[in-house]
Amino acid sequence: MDLIIKKSYPVDNPTNIPYSERESSPFTKIIGPTKNGGLYAGEHSNKPWMPIYVTPTSTGFMENLRSAKPPPGAMQQFVGTTRLGNNYTAMPGVEWYVAKKPECGPYSIKGVKH
Repeated sequence: MDLIIKKSYPVDNPTNIPYSERESSPFTKIIGPTKNGGLYAGEHSNKPWMPIYVTPTSTGFMENLRSAKPPPGAMQQFVGTTRLGNNYTAMPGVEWYVAKKPECGPYSIKGVKH
């Protein structure tokens, strides 16, 4: 059974920082890549064995999944539990459910529109 959201509001706050680059809040940007993945000193290298930079956020990893042509619905499954350290996860397209009647809540449900 699908939860159909008719009255809702977005989980994420709108800011100038892209969803995949948000660190510990919607207002903090993650620090950029380190030279050679932080593994080797010297000139930057693009050799095949060198690490490829990916944005180390859960939303960044979701964006990487997009290039693998995932099955339907895979891009709508975000991390939803509290983690030690960086507890913020941007969830583009996810909205808070708002009950139609006051006696039907309060609920703390997140969902996506179809």
